[in-house]
Amino acid sequence: MYSKFKLNQSVFDNITFNQLDLISGKSLGTKFRNKLNESLEIKFKDNKEIDGTAIQEEWFSNIDCDIFLSHSHKDIDRANGFAGWVKKQFDLNVFIDYNVWGNMNDLLRTIDNQYCYKPKTKTYSYEKRNVTTSHVHMMLINALMDLMDRTECIMFFESPNSINMSRLKHESVTQSPWIYNEIFLSKVLRKKSKPRKIGQLQKATESVRLYSTMNESFEPNYNADTNHLVNMQNKDLNHWEAIYKMNPNSHPLDILYALKKIEQ
Repeated sequence: MYSKFKLNQSVFDNITFNQLDLISGKSLGTKFRNKLNESLEIKFKDNKEIDGTAIQEEWFSNIDCDIFLSHSHKDIDRANGFAGWVKKQFDLNVFIDYNVWGNMNDLLRTIDNQYCYKPKTKTYSYEKRNVTTSHVHMMLINALMDLMDRTECIMFFESPNSINMSRLKHESVTQSPWIYNEIFLSKVLRKKSKPRKIGQLQKATESVRLYSTMNESFEPNYNADTNHLVNMQNKDLNHWEAIYKMNPNSHPLDILYALKKIEQ
């Protein structure tokens, strides 16, 4: 990870992503979801021993993206539109975490049907399912941490869906454990040199987020301090696009860093 930004609400209130941008963002996510599902089906089919280390290392090993976008699952259409717009304007690849989390329940169901189901009673073992869920979440969190560490730029979409103000403490909080985890990782991951391939932009792919739906009555709050993220507004996106059009041979992220006065 080299840089980290926060896209505030004004970005999406003042910029309109067209239908082609939305379609482009969705299609990239669909391709990767299908690839991920095929890989997982092979790993868990008729397999009594699961190599957790291998799975978390391989999960996103073939993903080359330029921007990791963290957001609320309720903002997925805006996130897809943004990913399509970034691809069109700058030929950069945005990893949208929701596309992974959205498949979490399917993955857990596959594992639980094989390891936790009791045919005699036609029920699932509560104790075994707690174990399988913990393992899958741990493997995915570790895989995401590795991907965030390898990705040059992290962006967080701050909206009323992702962050709320605590009435008692006047702090920014989130009820999403995944958003909390990604914000926390963006704070503690060390800044590294730009992970680029020489002479070319990173290869195009999009993202995934396996979203595990929790009981709506169970909604703990997590402090979600985003002060360490560089704020981006609508005007920043407009300036970024305009400057890149005048300097098409420059790397678009270098232009963004210069625009936001980030040391290079």
